[in-house]
Amino acid sequence: MGQIRLNLDSIAMMLFCARLKAYKEAPLSNDEWLVVEKAIKKHGLKGPASLLSMSQSELEELLEINEFVAYKMSKRIKTLNIFLSILNNFEEKGINVTTKYEDNFPNLLTKHLRKRAPLYLFYCGDISIIKNGISLMGLVKVTKKDRIHTKRLIDKVVDEDYVYISNDSKGIDTVALKYALQHGCNCVSFVCERLAAKQKEYSRYIKNGQLVMLCAEDPNSYFDVTNAIDRNSYVCALSKYQIIISSSINNGATWFTTLQNLHNKWTIPMAIEGVYLGNDRLLDMGVTPVYVNDVLSDYTFDMIYEKNKKVIENNEINIDQMSIFEFIGE
Repeated sequence: MGQIRLNLDSIAMMLFCARLKAYKEAPLSNDEWLVVEKAIKKHGLKGPASLLSMSQSELEELLEINEFVAYKMSKRIKTLNIFLSILNNFEEKGINVTTKYEDNFPNLLTKHLRKRAPLYLFYCGDISIIKNGISLMGLVKVTKKDRIHTKRLIDKVVDEDYVYISNDSKGIDTVALKYALQHGCNCVSFVCERLAAKQKEYSRYIKNGQLVMLCAEDPNSYFDVTNAIDRNSYVCALSKYQIIISSSINNGATWFTTLQNLHNKWTIPMAIEGVYLGNDRLLDMGVTPVYVNDVLSDYTFDMIYEKNKKVIENNEINIDQMSIFEFIGE
C-alpha cells in the first residue's frame, strides 16, 4: 500500500466524516463534527486522532455527545483499514486529498466561508497554484457577444496574473475555462461530480501544472443539487471578483448563487450592464456594474470595480427569490 500523505488528525476526521460511495457506515455531518471538535477542545484532548482508540461509551462520556453520534463514530473506527485502502486507491489514480488540518488546504475557503467551508477536498494537480482568482458565471446558452466578452475578460485574468476559478458548468464557464487553458492561464476547476472521470479530459493541463481540479465529494459521485449549491459557494470564496456575463430573472444557478453571495458576502459580484434583464435586476440589488466599454478597455479588474462601485444602503434581498427550484431550473 502506498503512503497516505495526511496527518493523523486529518485521517481521523475523514474516517468519521467522509461521504464515500464505497462505504456503508454513515458519516457524521459537518455540524455533528463541529460539535465533536468543540468537545475535543473543551476536554483538552490532543486532537481528532486521540479519538481513534476509544469505544462508543468512552466517546459518549468523555465528549458528552449524543448516543447516535458516538455510535456512528465507533462503527467507523472499526473500518480504518478499509478507509485507508479507499484513499490509497484514489491516490493510485492521481486523486489526492487534503483537509482543513493540512498546510496545503486553501485558506480562502475557511476565511470566507467559516463553518460552511468543506472539511476535506479531493484534488488532482498542483494544489499550490490556488490563490485569489476571478470567476465568471452565466447562462448555458452563449451568444456571439457573450463569447467576445468572456474571452476579453479572460485576457484580463491572464494579463493580471490571476487564476481563473471554474465552476465546471456548461455555457459561459466552459468557454472561459477552455480559452484560459489555451492561453496559458493557471486554472482551478471546482467540480461537484465525477472528478475521477473528468480528470482524464484535462489530464494534459493537470500534468503540466496549469490546472488543479477540486471536489468536496466522493470522486465517483454523480450530480446532486445540494453539492452543486455548495460548490458554487466554494467558487465564490476562491474569487476576488465574480463577473456575471448573463443571467435570467428568478431562474438558474447564476441568479441563485448571486443572491446567496449578496447575502453572505463571499466575494465581490459584478455584472455586465445593459445586455440582460437578469443582470440589470441584479444591479438594482447592489451588484457592481461592468460596462461593455470596461470589458473592451485596458482597465484592470480593480480599476473597473473602484470606478463603478456604489454605496447602497439598506438594500434587502427578498429571500423568496432564493428558492431551490430556481437553482434546478438551469
